Formats: sequence, structure tokens, C-alpha cells
Amino acid sequence: MKTLLNILLFVSYNLFFSQNNFKITLKAPDFEKDSLFIGPPLSSGNTNKIYSYEVISDKNISFMKDFNSIKAKINTETIIIGKIEYPQPLSISYYDPKINGGYETKPFFIEKGNLDITVNKNNNIGFLLNTENKTNKEYNLLQEKLKKYNDILKPFQENDSKNIENKQIFLQNYIKNNPNSFVAFWEIVSDFSRFGFNKSYLNSLKLFSKNVKKSFSYIEFSKIMNTENSTNVGGNFPEIQFENNSKISKSDFSKYNLTLIDYWSTTCKPCIQDLPKLVEMYQKYREKGINFISVTDENQKDRILLAKNILTKNQVTWSNYFDLRKEFPKKLNAAGYPLQILVDGNGKIIARKLGELEQIENEIKKYVK
Repeated sequence: MKTLLNILLFVSYNLFFSQNNFKITLKAPDFEKDSLFIGPPLSSGNTNKIYSYEVISDKNISFMKDFNSIKAKINTETIIIGKIEYPQPLSISYYDPKINGGYETKPFFIEKGNLDITVNKNNNIGFLLNTENKTNKEYNLLQEKLKKYNDILKPFQENDSKNIENKQIFLQNYIKNNPNSFVAFWEIVSDFSRFGFNKSYLNSLKLFSKNVKKSFSYIEFSKIMNTENSTNVGGNFPEIQFENNSKISKSDFSKYNLTLIDYWSTTCKPCIQDLPKLVEMYQKYREKGINFISVTDENQKDRILLAKNILTKNQVTWSNYFDLRKEFPKKLNAAGYPLQILVDGNGKIIARKLGELEQIENEIKKYVK
């Protein structure tokens, strides 16, 4: 019986590998008997959800589908077998308990075929591609051409929109000559993730071939872009339904000159640290027609109780809603905290900032003046 089971496993394993598959041979002597994580590069904006590939799990390999990430227990040679339809970028990361944090490599692409990688502890963690596939060659060449643009742009910081747009103009010309380039597609995804939304991404996306446009990643990323476009600065704040038929709608904004919406969670330390500053701002501006609303991303009883205690302790007197239906991230692509959105009396979004309370107050000051 045991022999028959082994034969069946062998047959299914080979069948899986014979269709649209990749094989990663991972050599990491510096990390032997430890674990490495392979998945989407550090990102924001829910871009980790647009990946589409499968991995065979075994005693050393586990695939965390919710995060589209692989956890690999490192032996002398670690083999990862998976199925993929089109190229997708991944990075390798390592958790170091000494610093209670981790390190991540630069991205590399997986696609159909074999990839032999050696991982080392150069600069905490690095890698060498012992076999280089077509997509990685294209990626490296494109990065050289993009260096002058990328050197100016700062990840996860406020950037001049003109610098983002200049890079997109270059990419648009590149896509016109290479409409099937998944490398160019993922570069746009990376730019959104690191530098935030810019309308120029929409123009870039239109230029890809039907082959790219039919991919799961393109379709899902286009949905994110459309949501960002309609709910970013200049867009209208959507109606959000909460528990007990309570909601935020256009009529809530018409009563005030401005409304500041604070999206937060009890697991977010900066959110809680910002509450005294928000209370101070509320006291300063409420007489000038500025309203505040909190939306708490909690749906479990113990976390809801904790949130109520935190709000009471900080003397928060404005309305707070619990996003039990998870409508806020769905309708606004909210992917992090603290997120502050400033809305005028017509329901138009005039500012949207992630953890930049000073900039939000500057916008309020401009409006008050």
C-alpha cells in the first residue's frame, strides 16, 4: 500500500511539473537548518494580492496562499516546484531574531523553467543567479536604463509627481516597442507600491498587448488602479456601510466645510500615538467647520472593546465606526494605517495621506485661510 502511494505521489508530482511549471534549486549554506521566505517584494497598496502561482508543499516547503509566499526550510539543496503562467517578481527574505526584524534581497523573476539560486549573507542577505532566464536578463537591462529615474525617487516617501511621470513616459515608449513585456508591467506595479498612485500609470497600462491584459495580475491591478483613481485626490469619497445600517455618505460631508476621516487599527502603534495629536487638532479646528470621523478596522469583540477603551482614554468625542464588512479597504484600496483622508463639503477628496498627519494639518490650514 505504501509503495502504491509513493508511485501515485511520484506520478502526480511529475504531472504537475510537466505543465507551466518552474523549479527553483536553492542553495543557501549560510542559512542551513534555518528558514527563508520567498514571495512578493516589500510592498504596499495590496499589490501582494495580484500574484498568481502555485507551489507543491512538502516537509520542507510550505506555501502561504494568503500572502503568496513560500517558507523554505534550508537543507544542503532545497528544491521548490511550482506552476506559473507568466513571469512574476519575487524576493528572498530572512527573519533575524537578534534584531526582531528581517532582511530582503532585491527582486528576481520566476517563470516557466529552471532557476538555480545561491543565497548568501552578503549585505545581510543576497543572492546569485547561477542560471539566468530570459525575463531576468530583460529586468537587469531595463533597471540600467531606469537608474537615472529611480535614483531621484524615494520609496515610501512623498515624491514630486513630475519625477514619477517622467519615468512613466520612458516606460510608455518602452512598452510601445515591447507590448508583451511583463517586466515593464511589474515595474509599474512596483512604482505604485513604492511611490503611491499617479494617473500616468493608467496611460502606461493601456499600451500592453492582449496577452498581458488577459493575465490575472493585470486584471486585478487594473481594478486597484481604477479604485485609486476614483478615490484619490480629486475623486469622490464613496458611500461606506457599517454595522446596524450606519454609514458614511455624501450628506455627512455637506454639514461641514471639511471632514477628516482617520482609518486606524488597535494593532497600529503609530495610529494610537497620533490620537492625542488628532484630539488637539479637533479642538483647534472644530469651531471652523472641520469635522472628524474615525473608522476602526476591527471586527472581533475583544479588539472592538480594546478600541473603545483606547478612544475613551484619549477623549475622542467624534463619531467612530467599526468596519465589520471590510468595505473601507474594498472601496478605497486602503492597505495600511494610519490613513487620513480629507473630504470637502461636496464629498470631494482633497487630500489622502498615509501616516503624514502634519501634511494633513497643512491642508486644513490652507483651506481655513
